[in-house]
Amino acid sequence: MISSFDLEIQNNHIEHRIIAGLERIAEVFRFLLWEQAKKFQLSPIQILILIFLYTHSEEKRNVSYLAKEFNLTKATVSDAIKSLLHKKLIVKRKSQSDARSYRIELAHSGKLLYGKISNFTDKLIESISKLS
Repeated sequence: MISSFDLEIQNNHIEHRIIAGLERIAEVFRFLLWEQAKKFQLSPIQILILIFLYTHSEEKRNVSYLAKEFNLTKATVSDAIKSLLHKKLIVKRKSQSDARSYRIELAHSGKLLYGKISNFTDKLIESISKLS
């Protein structure tokens, strides 16, 4: 059985070496995200949602789009949104076209926090930039 994590396979097949490398990069990403989340008393998904809200257009700032973007259930995203609302990092705005729906925006405190949380990948970028 061929495994991308078998060193002999990696040494002889570049595609398997790339897979193993991507897995290591993903592990570092998750570690850095958790570190940032703990530092600011947020969950990793809350961090990602705040970053998403800051960097994406208004029409994408809703529970359905966030659930699809992060491959989560709407219930999971709704729980994260409730927590961010409780922490006063986001606000809900009713949709003008549909009274049942709303869009999510960063509150002033959320925008300030974005400046502190959005750089959690800097160490990873620094390491990747040294690769040939």
